[in-house]
Amino acid sequence: MKRILIIEDDEAIRAGLCRSLASDMMEAVGAEDLASAAQRINAQQFDLLLLDCNLPDGNGIDFCRDLMSKMSIPVIFLTVRDSEIDEVAAFRAGACDYVKKPFSLMVLRERIAALLERREKRSDLYVDRRYRFDFGAMDFSVDGERVYLGATECKLLAVLVKNADHVLSRATLTDALWEGGEELNENALSVAVSRLRGRLGEKSISTIYGLGYIWVGDRE
Repeated sequence: MKRILIIEDDEAIRAGLCRSLASDMMEAVGAEDLASAAQRINAQQFDLLLLDCNLPDGNGIDFCRDLMSKMSIPVIFLTVRDSEIDEVAAFRAGACDYVKKPFSLMVLRERIAALLERREKRSDLYVDRRYRFDFGAMDFSVDGERVYLGATECKLLAVLVKNADHVLSRATLTDALWEGGEELNENALSVAVSRLRGRLGEKSISTIYGLGYIWVGDRE
């Protein structure tokens, strides 16, 4: 189930989009201003934002720029502002698309679907409310602050987050990290997990006693 946040102060447009975009595969949530949008983003994980430029409590472009400094989430602007300056400013702030009102609902659906599909194919990117890991670029951040990982820590993190719904045994992780070809001290994996927790937060990885480890992430 994908979740979209629609940040729009016009109640009729907001409610209409929520109804039109909702489906068995997608949940559409509305926010009437930037303050309520920020609260929802802090409370839930969203896969995409539809964002107006003109909102009662601020500028959507400034909001987008600030948000992109903390997390990576696709943003489509949906606005009456049609100047090139505004459009360029939106893209520089981190927007993926810029749709001018009035708009075609059919075309908007296709733009959303294409953007979500492209994001789904980025298997080297992990993002939640606290963490952003770009394994392709070797770029890792926690709460918007960059952290630096060693080679073993990076490999361990990749295995954990790509199997985020599963408890991984110590043997599985040891084989993944050292390819099962080395005689290892019993503490080697424990040391690697401890170092990774030290950089990402102690509760980011949970120990399931007798079974192994599981990635917790922003659910800590």
